Amino acid sequence: MSTNIASSRKYAFLSLLILVLAGSTGSFLRFGLAYGMPPGWGAFHNIIHAHSHTMFGWTVLALMTLIWRRLPAYTGRPLPKSVSWQMAATFTFSLLQLFAFWPNGYGVTRIGSAELPLGAISAGLAGFTWFWFMGLYWRAVRGISSTPTPVRLWNWAVILLFISSLGAMAEPGLMMMQIDSDFVKQLFLHLFLDIFTTGWLLLAIFGAIAAHLEDGKSLAGLPSARMLAIFIIPTCLLGMPPDQLSTGLFWIASLANLAVAGMVAIYLYRFFLRRRDLPLLTRFGLLGLLVQIGAAALMVAPGVWAWGAGALRIFYLHDMLLLWSSSALLGLLMAEFGHGKSAWQTWTEWLWMGGVGAMWLALLLGGFVQWLPVSGLTLLAVAAWASVIIVSAAILGLKIFLPFASRA
Repeated sequence: MSTNIASSRKYAFLSLLILVLAGSTGSFLRFGLAYGMPPGWGAFHNIIHAHSHTMFGWTVLALMTLIWRRLPAYTGRPLPKSVSWQMAATFTFSLLQLFAFWPNGYGVTRIGSAELPLGAISAGLAGFTWFWFMGLYWRAVRGISSTPTPVRLWNWAVILLFISSLGAMAEPGLMMMQIDSDFVKQLFLHLFLDIFTTGWLLLAIFGAIAAHLEDGKSLAGLPSARMLAIFIIPTCLLGMPPDQLSTGLFWIASLANLAVAGMVAIYLYRFFLRRRDLPLLTRFGLLGLLVQIGAAALMVAPGVWAWGAGALRIFYLHDMLLLWSSSALLGLLMAEFGHGKSAWQTWTEWLWMGGVGAMWLALLLGGFVQWLPVSGLTLLAVAAWASVIIVSAAILGLKIFLPFASRA
């Protein structure tokens, strides 16, 4: 892929297109929860898989776009020639997961005389493009004379993406080895889910923010990317069901999570000092990390963790993937590839913040609904209509990245 802005803008547009589709699927699920699923539209749990895998596709493609755009400035050499093919493959298989998972999830789909696990196949092919990206990335950074802050963060983010991908690959491996342990299955499941969200996404977005800020002035006083990554790894244990985690493993994970929260707080403080240089939506997204810091302090109490792992799991995922990751990425993409501040961008930003804020609040209150003077159905309806605003903002955002060719 050429490093010129026209090529980069094309992939920014395509990544946002996947966000529109993932968000629309999530909105459909929200209305199904609030008002009932229309008959004949598929099983609820299968559509959840379609939504979540496509949402992962959006974040991965957006981050790859930002990394490939910035990396040549740090390495002093062009990107590997096959990057364009890798990006095209990542987009294609991220998109196909939506249609592959919708009919039967991880089950089989009959095509003629064959029965194929289309969801698992599409996820495997999408994962292959992640390994392709990782290989190209290490080829691009190999042998560079210095490693500035963004590159150090991306290096460790890619290592965490590799570890997370191994967790995703474990399920077919466990089936082949006939291992039927719930503990082992849950361990590898959360090695994928949690290392992806709190590891790869966190460090990679921090790297993109650092790259954006270092255009004006160098950042200093940030915690080691290596230490942050190392302490992140055991925190995946906190995603497991409480009845499957021993007291010793809980304390290892909880204290590691507290250390991560402390380091993240320092990053947030350094970013806050440069807040005027950050895109509006990226600043908005940082609020999601403040929630994670507070949660890390509260989860030191085993009872709070055990309760929150059930009652607030959906809220936690949306805080990480929607408020934090998606907001920060959308802000960085618009700052990097947009055409300057415009009415389109202003509407996109305010609609996005309004919709995400309303959904965030509805999901948070949903965890405490038994103590509140509001019905769960009302909160589900609020989340459903908020999702319409979010999708509308993403659709408006598509215009920001057109046309691909520009003098910018």
